[in-house]
Amino acid sequence: MSSDDIITKIEENDSAFTGNWASVQNFDSADLFSNPNLPNDPFFNKLTNIRRISYKVIDQAISIFKDQRLRLFIHVLDDPKLEDYLLEKGFSHHDTLHVLKTTNTPSGKSLVKKISMKDSKLWTEIFCSAYDCHDWFDEVNKIVQNSVSKVDYFVDSEEEASCVALYDRNSILGLYCLGTKPGKRGIGLARLHVNHALNIVKEGDLNFLMLETFHKDNLLDFYAKLGFEKIYEKKIFTV
Repeated sequence: MSSDDIITKIEENDSAFTGNWASVQNFDSADLFSNPNLPNDPFFNKLTNIRRISYKVIDQAISIFKDQRLRLFIHVLDDPKLEDYLLEKGFSHHDTLHVLKTTNTPSGKSLVKKISMKDSKLWTEIFCSAYDCHDWFDEVNKIVQNSVSKVDYFVDSEEEASCVALYDRNSILGLYCLGTKPGKRGIGLARLHVNHALNIVKEGDLNFLMLETFHKDNLLDFYAKLGFEKIYEKKIFTV
């Protein structure tokens, strides 16, 4: 598989997962995701998959987000011309989203609990604590309940203090929403979820496990220790 094919398949995985958490408008040259109930989040409120520069689409996205009183984030994949245009439009570089993958061999089984609709609040409580977004509880719980048949949500079995969402598309397993409650960090719960995901990759004969991490979160070294390697990045611009 070529590097371009890998990027295309990963971006399709990302978009399909995001579509469970946000509304999507598909333009000819890009895709626009938004969720007014998850404001100021650069992952769920974004113009992405920009297939060619279309100033009209960018202006439409700006207008739509302005009407919804949302902050627009534009994800740019290796396009200096588009970056220059956004800077001229008054956008600034907000962050960089690093895309990582691993094909490591799992180390035994991990003790995790798969979430069903009836215990969605457990996953939601952990997520909101891990990401310090308690005001999102009702919206996130609704999202989990509505998507639990399409996305696999897990918490660790022993502490019930960490969470993850796994999404399989294009023979790639996407690892999203990995988080641990502040008081339980540093005891290996994130590693446990990564290992569980690697078991799914192995058992399902999938190509690899991927995740995305914001540069500002300063987790590249942490994920490198878990066997992940960076394959590309997306610059995020906002106003």
